[in-house]
Amino acid sequence: MRAARGDRSVLIPLIRQWKVEKYEELRSVQVSASFCAGAALAGMPWSKTSDAFWVANTLFVSCLLCAIWAIISSIQTKSILDDLPAKEDLDVGLADAEVTRLQRTILRYKRTPAFQHWVMVFIWQFPSMTMAYSWVTFLAALTVHVCDPLIRRSPWSDKNKTAIVYLVIGFLGLATYVFTAVFVYMSEKDLEHHVTGATKKIHMPGAYLHSPASPPMLPTINRMSDSNERNVSFEQFCQDGFVEIDLECQADRKSPEQRKSDAPKDRKKPRMILFN
Repeated sequence: MRAARGDRSVLIPLIRQWKVEKYEELRSVQVSASFCAGAALAGMPWSKTSDAFWVANTLFVSCLLCAIWAIISSIQTKSILDDLPAKEDLDVGLADAEVTRLQRTILRYKRTPAFQHWVMVFIWQFPSMTMAYSWVTFLAALTVHVCDPLIRRSPWSDKNKTAIVYLVIGFLGLATYVFTAVFVYMSEKDLEHHVTGATKKIHMPGAYLHSPASPPMLPTINRMSDSNERNVSFEQFCQDGFVEIDLECQADRKSPEQRKSDAPKDRKKPRMILFN
């Protein structure tokens, strides 16, 4: 949005797409944070046993707090989005004062980014960050609770075997997540470069593109009517369609002198369909 530099032909579509994606993101944050809060509440009794490590209980409580803040902040952020114009109202014909208000609400800067701008960026990302922190602290609490025998160096038992299996599966899952995250990041960067290149091509001088405000012109058609030639548009021509004209009947309505003077000796009487 900053790179648009006030160009409404680029800025308005970006704001429209950003608003839709932000709504979907906040909805996903609320669902994910709710599941995480339920998982934290279910895991708290495990860490309240007499021989439990205190760090596990602390992490479970931190997980629950982060999930609650994620839900609350997502509701507040949605209230800011509700103050923006509706999706169908975000078009190129939006008033200049409304465009300025949109930039001020979303970016919080006039000419160059300042402290308020970065605070606003932090506010927009706060629900997603707290949701991510809640899942990270939940996994950390679960790891501490399961690996408690290894941390305390307890005598070998079934709990030690469970901890080893948990660490192996957790490491494989973490490696898979990092591997897929790298490819997702690369695909997002490719999409960003593609959009940037397409935007530059649109603003290149001499670019032949049809904008919504100026659709391509259709050809006009010359139509004869009662010995008068006039131009009609292609849409009107399609609406009029065609009319069957019986030249034989028209010839019968003429006087014998006219038929004799107009038609040659070897003239036949065809039946034709002419476009009106």
